[in-house]
Amino acid sequence: MKDFTLRKDTKLLFRGDPTADLAELTAGKKVLFVYGGGSVKKNGCYDDVKKAVESGGVLFEHGNASRELAQIEQGIQLVKEHGIDLVIGAGGASIMDCAKLIAFGAFHTDDLWDYVKGEKNPYGQEKLPLILMPTYPSSGSEYGLGAVSADSRTGEFGTAYGIAADTAILVPKYSMSLDAEMTAYTALVALVQLSASTIGDKNPVSYDIGISVIRNVLSAAKTLQENPNDADARGVILYGASISTSGRLGLGKEENYAYDIYELEFIPEVLYGATYRKSLTTLFPRFLKAMAKYHDVDIRRYFKDAFGYEGNIEESADAMIKLFESLGVNMYFDGEVSAEAIKEIDIATSLSADEVMEIISDCLC
Repeated sequence: MKDFTLRKDTKLLFRGDPTADLAELTAGKKVLFVYGGGSVKKNGCYDDVKKAVESGGVLFEHGNASRELAQIEQGIQLVKEHGIDLVIGAGGASIMDCAKLIAFGAFHTDDLWDYVKGEKNPYGQEKLPLILMPTYPSSGSEYGLGAVSADSRTGEFGTAYGIAADTAILVPKYSMSLDAEMTAYTALVALVQLSASTIGDKNPVSYDIGISVIRNVLSAAKTLQENPNDADARGVILYGASISTSGRLGLGKEENYAYDIYELEFIPEVLYGATYRKSLTTLFPRFLKAMAKYHDVDIRRYFKDAFGYEGNIEESADAMIKLFESLGVNMYFDGEVSAEAIKEIDIATSLSADEVMEIISDCLC
């Protein structure tokens, strides 16, 4: 069995009501609450955080945040102005990544972009205590190490890899306000991320765990089509998203080719203004079809074990597209593409330029 190390830097709490834990974690502290638009106020998260923090601490807010560097810089300034002791980030991946970079950037302001561009490693370096709460479960940012940022002023983007939350709190009721399409995306993004960790894993224990979680997330997605208020099904998706980035899967990977999907997903974001969720899920079946030219055995095994697909790779990829569509998402982009446009996007993948072009072209309506 291949050597591996399990991370233990983030404590994960699964809670129906997080207020008691939040009150204990924030007692006597000045807290910066980072959130996005109005969703935290619709789903009850805002009220829970405010009530818990103000029971024994002082609350400051950074609303309408995003992973834009300018927003992160504003948050860092608030930390310094108010002597913040702890950061809470609640929302989707963009908000949680913003909170990570604020907590880290408070101590590394001048060279923060060096970490985002991967020129420096943030793992283990000083940051403010950090609590993350996903209200849009899918990315697993609350349990993972990555923090994506973009600077629209320069057109640059990147990922600081190595910033862990101290505590992640999973609360199923916070995703109840999502509509049917957004709920479907929570499951499908979690499924794709779990798959990227599982495909090619030679460790039998972590591979079987990955397959099991994928199947349970898919079952939860189907349950939520019939009963959107099923808290247990939402909890499965929350847990699946967190596990996908926990470092507990893929322990026996000898090649990391499946993670190339995270590079390719930047292309539709740039070319079509697609969201991460739309880009990742739309590309994935076509990505698997392209990668199967080099990793046929791994990908056939994955299709069979996770979905019961035993046809050829193209048939299995088409079946996956139809499955995702049946759950309520559009699996195509509206637009045009050229080799020149793709070349302008800075990505790293083992696939050739022609293969990347074929994947994107296959996604166009």
